[in-house]
Amino acid sequence: MKLCIVIPVYGNQADTHDCLRMLAAQSSLDFEVIVADDGSEEPIPDWLVDFTFVTWWSGPHRGFGSSCNAGAREALRRGTTHFLFLNNDTSFGTEFVACCLKQIARLPEAILSPVICSFGELPEIWYTGGRHGIYVPFFRMKREFRRTTEVDIVCGCAMLVPASAWKALEGFDERFRMYYEDFDLCLRARKLGVRLYVMPDEALVVRHKISRSFTRRWNKHYRMITFRYVFIRRHYRGWTKYACLLLTVPQLAVTISQNLPELPGWGTLWAAIREGLSLPAE
Repeated sequence: MKLCIVIPVYGNQADTHDCLRMLAAQSSLDFEVIVADDGSEEPIPDWLVDFTFVTWWSGPHRGFGSSCNAGAREALRRGTTHFLFLNNDTSFGTEFVACCLKQIARLPEAILSPVICSFGELPEIWYTGGRHGIYVPFFRMKREFRRTTEVDIVCGCAMLVPASAWKALEGFDERFRMYYEDFDLCLRARKLGVRLYVMPDEALVVRHKISRSFTRRWNKHYRMITFRYVFIRRHYRGWTKYACLLLTVPQLAVTISQNLPELPGWGTLWAAIREGLSLPAE
């Protein structure tokens, strides 16, 4: 068993530095790290020399899934058997990696994810994953799991994936440049018979600072709108597909109202919707 932690980044080097410091402080150092830089404007940071277990890969700006795939391909060349795709804006304890390795040994063929909590003085559950339903494109699942539980979908900000499953799936679908690429991978994995589990172990809890690479709030929403439509068109059929498409209308209204007085550029908003309805879904 050989674990490689793939950290996709775009700018936001302060959080990347914090994440690497937490990895350097782990009780088990039986892992490698590849930072997959998605075309950031900043140069490779000078402080990287402090982390000898890290390889920094830089490529063109093509999106989250693309940089994850590039990092994973590099890891495969080194004989990696399992990936941990980990957001740089996450926080975790010193037993995090050791507990990941124990869970991999117990469920080596499965995709695994910890409980994701919000970052703050009083953290609460931010995302857990769960069953596939019409609510998935719109709401974060926050079930309070008591034991390791099989699910349909887990969160990509901390996701353990066997290299065998990643190769069979051909990695993340790079059409999902940002958002829903993790849900898409999960549902495609289920179709291949790969099992997915949420692990509520306290040592595995990840605290997420949430979208720290976005300096403009509506850039995040535009991408989410586009790829929500692609995800719905790909993974829903019959009445569930039409129900989800209808639900995008009140979802958009709520998003706009919650972000007042900052209004989106209406032309860009329409372009995001049009792209989501026209991009190939299969």
